[in-house]
Amino acid sequence: MEDIAFIDLEASGLSARSWPIEVGWCFQKGKPSAKLIRPANEWSLDDWDVGAEALHGVAYDNLLSKGEALEAVCESLNTALAGKAVYSDAPDWDGFWLYRLFQAARIRQQFILRDLYSLFQSIPDDKMREYIDRVDKEAPRQHRAIPDVLHMRALYSLAASQD
Repeated sequence: MEDIAFIDLEASGLSARSWPIEVGWCFQKGKPSAKLIRPANEWSLDDWDVGAEALHGVAYDNLLSKGEALEAVCESLNTALAGKAVYSDAPDWDGFWLYRLFQAARIRQQFILRDLYSLFQSIPDDKMREYIDRVDKEAPRQHRAIPDVLHMRALYSLAASQD
């Protein structure tokens, strides 16, 4: 079985100019990891969405004081995830924000993002809905990186145990 990882990013908003503020990842076993991301100089506060902040609860000033440098975040991601099968439940958005992160850091991303739901193609829709409902109660998504990667891991574990 391949080495599977789950990744989630939170962002400044959902516009085409939004940028990542937090990234989290975990594997099938072990503790999750997360990093707050200090904004790049070229990322504008004009692209900060107060509605997004209300969802994830991370204040812009918190990123400035506690966020890590882009390069350090990218190096941590590459070290942890290179060569792994990395899954996201929103690969279009997460892929976009990973692109913005690695581009701003001028570092090459060394892993490929995949769609979480591609793992469940053989599971009937009604059964999958049941699994999602169950995991939503036990490990709800919270619009923060760690709870959201744990949600994906729980969903994968439940579906895999039922096969």
